[in-house]
Amino acid sequence: MTKLTVSPQVLQKLRQIHPTPAASAGRLLDKYVGLLTELVSEALEQERSAFMRKRGIYSINVSKLHQCGQFGPQRTRLHKWLEDNGLALIKIVERGNNINSVYSWVQLTKLVTLEDELTQAGALRELTDADIDGYLVGDVAAEAELLARLYPEMDELTQAKLLEAFDVVPIDVKSLQNYIAWLLTEATLLGEGKRELFARQAKTILAVANQLGGKYLQRKKRSEFGRVYYEGLSVQNVNKELRRAMLGDCWEYDVRSSVVAWKMGFAKEYLQAVGSQHDARRAFSATLWYLENKAEFMQQVQDYTFTGNSNVPVDLQRGLIKEAMTALCFGARLTAHGWRTSDAGWQNPALANVIKNEDERKRFMASKDVRDFVREQNALDAYIYKRVEAEEKHLLKLPLLRANKRPSKAKVIAYLYQNAETSTMGLAYEFLKSKKIGVLAKIHDAFVVRKQLSQGTKQDLEDHVRDATQNEYWRLGEKQLERWGDLLTQEEKQRIAEHKAFRANELEYMREKAKQRKP
Repeated sequence: MTKLTVSPQVLQKLRQIHPTPAASAGRLLDKYVGLLTELVSEALEQERSAFMRKRGIYSINVSKLHQCGQFGPQRTRLHKWLEDNGLALIKIVERGNNINSVYSWVQLTKLVTLEDELTQAGALRELTDADIDGYLVGDVAAEAELLARLYPEMDELTQAKLLEAFDVVPIDVKSLQNYIAWLLTEATLLGEGKRELFARQAKTILAVANQLGGKYLQRKKRSEFGRVYYEGLSVQNVNKELRRAMLGDCWEYDVRSSVVAWKMGFAKEYLQAVGSQHDARRAFSATLWYLENKAEFMQQVQDYTFTGNSNVPVDLQRGLIKEAMTALCFGARLTAHGWRTSDAGWQNPALANVIKNEDERKRFMASKDVRDFVREQNALDAYIYKRVEAEEKHLLKLPLLRANKRPSKAKVIAYLYQNAETSTMGLAYEFLKSKKIGVLAKIHDAFVVRKQLSQGTKQDLEDHVRDATQNEYWRLGEKQLERWGDLLTQEEKQRIAEHKAFRANELEYMREKAKQRKP
């Protein structure tokens, strides 16, 4: 766990100016350092560039420190007093922007020493199995301190209030320990930054689970757009391997192409509104191909985009096409060039951040399948927006759905989709509850259960939601997740290595003997 130790001179000088009550200066500083520790810990649990790691730079919300603690008759802010008296605990490297929610980059000053459990375990590859076991068990006092910091109100909450504020996730502790051990001893293909980040995230979750008897609490954070997110680490924002390690053996079910399926729910209405004689299958052929046989659609686009001499490895090409199509589904422009924004800035097209090579990007955008798909999506977007103008005009006045004092079509579509997604998944959870099937984790348009749903139950669930929403395109994909098994001990690895060496020597000896027997 992360611990900050502050030079004694800071408290000494604070006591001189704030001597009474006797312990007040210590409490004031402890509160400030506690908040700084929390902010640094949160920064460490986010991805940091090699430059930031090398320079000891953390991205934090400095405004929280400004608001932490006042003293004296003038109600002096502790943060400002520290700065004014040459006792600042942080140094601003690059100031953030509260309007755009961009945090400041800061470094700790020489008055602060950072102690970090993961950093101390940096040479874990040289440790014995017993040392590794001790690291994974963790320090009980440090874990209890972490728990109090993450959930300060927990002791005061009733069971009902706890479940109202948090989603509880059961953790496969042994699987998670195995994943951490793999990260720190065998994950040689991961960059040092990712390896450290994933290990830190996993260790935080493990510490909470150790304290709560194998449970992890995810604090709910409701978005104005309709979704339920979580503050801090959760199954929603960790990498897929860590999610698998957390949950152990289970099954994940996700709505296939959720946003596209939702838009297609308006297809028949749209065709009636424009007086088209075509049916949905003809009018939205590219979209339905994408929904019903995505693998074939993606392969067609991939083959058109990348030539045989592409610098992008074949196994990565599909991922880029998937990312590009997802961007288009959520409103990315099918344009090769950037544009000037209203604040005199410059905005590059989202696709330029996905398919970097200009020629490949142009081929992607020129693909007839892609262009047909985008044309069909734009038609549905325009129709959905017109419905809002006619039937839900009040939404267009909401500040969160406006850009530059005008309604934003993209924001309106996102708002409607996320609210529909939340409502639809609620129907799915009610159905599962009626069948006494517990949901281990919720991930926006996906959920995780312990055992595979029977084919009949899965079909009944899909029918239930399709009937309730009048959307025939709502379907679930399923994927099995397997727990992380035990790693080999160092003794076992050594024994296997010795056996391989013995067999190699034995084979070499036999070859030499065979050569000698030849006439």
